[in-house]
Amino acid sequence: MRRRRSPCSRGNFSQPLLLRGIAFGDKVIRTSFCEWLFLSPLEFIMQSRNAVRLCAAATLMLTATLFSGTAPAQNAKLAITVTPLGTAAGEKMIPVAGIASINVTIKNESSAPLSNVRLNAKLNGMKLVPEDGWKADGDDALLEIDSVKPGEEIVRRLNLRVEMAPMPPGRQASLTVEAKTGEAAVNASAKFPVGDCAAAFQSELTRLRITTISEIWPAADDMRKPDTSLPRMRFFRIGMRRSNDLATLDRLAAGYQGRLLSDYEFFREGVRYTARRWSDELKAFAGQEPNPGLCAVNSEMIAGIRKTIQYVTARIEPPIKAYARAMDLLRKNIGAADGDDLQKIALRTAEEAGAKIENPPAGVFKILERTKELLKDAKPTEAQLDNLSLVESVAWIEAQAMRSKKLHDLIENSITGITEAQKKTCVCAF
Repeated sequence: MRRRRSPCSRGNFSQPLLLRGIAFGDKVIRTSFCEWLFLSPLEFIMQSRNAVRLCAAATLMLTATLFSGTAPAQNAKLAITVTPLGTAAGEKMIPVAGIASINVTIKNESSAPLSNVRLNAKLNGMKLVPEDGWKADGDDALLEIDSVKPGEEIVRRLNLRVEMAPMPPGRQASLTVEAKTGEAAVNASAKFPVGDCAAAFQSELTRLRITTISEIWPAADDMRKPDTSLPRMRFFRIGMRRSNDLATLDRLAAGYQGRLLSDYEFFREGVRYTARRWSDELKAFAGQEPNPGLCAVNSEMIAGIRKTIQYVTARIEPPIKAYARAMDLLRKNIGAADGDDLQKIALRTAEEAGAKIENPPAGVFKILERTKELLKDAKPTEAQLDNLSLVESVAWIEAQAMRSKKLHDLIENSITGITEAQKKTCVCAF
């Protein structure tokens, strides 16, 4: 009878039914079913313990192999710089709605690549213009960079729109950019001047509109009206003058007194229309809302404003010039100093005639009225009376000149006020 062979004896024992083992150095995990079957108890325990240890080591090695490519770099060195460009790098202010451009540069100074680099820009008074990968993150700006190679330098342009500026202008806007990857974080800041030049100019124009421009038309309209507060009769008769120039002063004074300073030129529709239309347009210009183009006032525009009112100013300048000439003639005729005004000359002339006035009233006409009362019982000479009469004639010329000068100064101060306000406030880069 043939002996039945064990399955383990079939074939070559050196080729087990299962894999013989997995080698780790000089260690082999036995995997043959037959070899495991014929192990002694002590060998079985030793082989099982070795298998468990080697499987655990294999698991750790496999894990390290799988994740070694994405592990965060140790001792990451990241540098960042923020550089204003163009007008943002200059001294002049960037106006509201203007664009400030800044270069944000990051550099990987480590020997390993950096991944998931996040740039966060804190903005103050500015809004992001979404370009070059930047995105708005609330009031801030955000940029994400997938990876930066060792030694690589990446530059990203950051464009910002100025949304608001302090009043008065002169302060600086600021931003801080933080670059972060893993545990490494660095930041850099920059400042540049901003200003709402158009709003500052408009504020100055509003002041002019309220205090000066709005008074132009009322003053022009008053030019045609008589001043009923002035005396209708002379205090001292007109004497025989020693020159035709002095006689001309008397004729001018007589005309002004006869009309009580009413200027017939301002009864003309052309003069009244021009004065009214010009003042209304200037008020509209000074009352407009602030906009960036408001600061575009230039010398040509100012020359145009002045030219359009010349039709009126040409009619109020002659009385002013006549008064200047009259004062020169008066000073020379009575020997007054160049700096003496008409009131001082009137008091001196009255005293020379015998009327010393204590606590003199304001105004030359009031002084002449008081002088006439004080000279009732006195006997001044003809020369002294002629001097008082000449002072009275010049007083009428002065009164007419002061009325014309009021309108002239309002017009001139409005024009020069616009020019000075523009130079003072429109100091932005553009």
